[in-house]
Amino acid sequence: MTFYLYRLAGLICPRLPARFGYWFFARLGDLLWLFTAKKQTIYYHNLKRALGDGATPAQVNAAARRAFQNLLKNYFDLFRAHRLTQETIRAQLAGVHGLEHLERAMQQGKGVIAGSAHFGAWDLIIHLAAVHLHKRIVVPNERLKPEKLFRYILALRQSNGIVMVPLDTAPRALIQALRAGEMVGLALDRDITKTGPLVNFLGAPAQMPDGAVQLALKYGAPVVMGFSVRRPDNRSEVFIEPPLYFTKTGDAARDIREGVQRLAAVMEKYIRQYPDQWLMLHPIWE
Repeated sequence: MTFYLYRLAGLICPRLPARFGYWFFARLGDLLWLFTAKKQTIYYHNLKRALGDGATPAQVNAAARRAFQNLLKNYFDLFRAHRLTQETIRAQLAGVHGLEHLERAMQQGKGVIAGSAHFGAWDLIIHLAAVHLHKRIVVPNERLKPEKLFRYILALRQSNGIVMVPLDTAPRALIQALRAGEMVGLALDRDITKTGPLVNFLGAPAQMPDGAVQLALKYGAPVVMGFSVRRPDNRSEVFIEPPLYFTKTGDAARDIREGVQRLAAVMEKYIRQYPDQWLMLHPIWE
């Protein structure tokens, strides 16, 4: 049933006026928040970390409602992603800050590891990089069930030079992309494999993914982090951070842990500033 609902949405959403589509999916977000808020204990735990101990219940609930609206708006973006033109993507941008950091990193010829969190209109970061630089960008995706649903979601997200690959077969594709001087896109705020180091994140120890740092150390590619902030008019303001470089000291475990801590610190800055843009519904802290 989920597969057929996705297929139906993929047919209808590209035909909807963007203004109406965002309004409609925001109302779906309101309903999701209204009827499931009490069950979203993991999300509320994450949100309270982002807001800090001083947040009142009213502030937490207001931020959660906006976050659920943003989450459903991202689904609207997903369902129409395969029909987005370069002009449409540029029209979605309210501003881009720091694009020169990405351009300069690409000029070095070692490829770029483009990283972000589950934050804002995250697909827009990927589309912007691919469209502006005219480079392929390879992005791993967690495998979903049933398989036909997973394949359909990959098809929705692949356009403008974006290549989506299953997470379990991604390492070879990521390495090949970096060796070819291309980009790879990674989410940096959830350790699916549970193999990363413990670092300080939003005030508490959290196990975070280390794939970006391992690739950077092994292949000499910089990590460029970007964050897309969805504005009230549903356009997005994109912030691209200066590239991060990592040095080998001979102590691999320490190098990886310190590198992951640097990534966590950048994510923390944006999550603290825009807590309702961080759309993490999975457990980060034990």
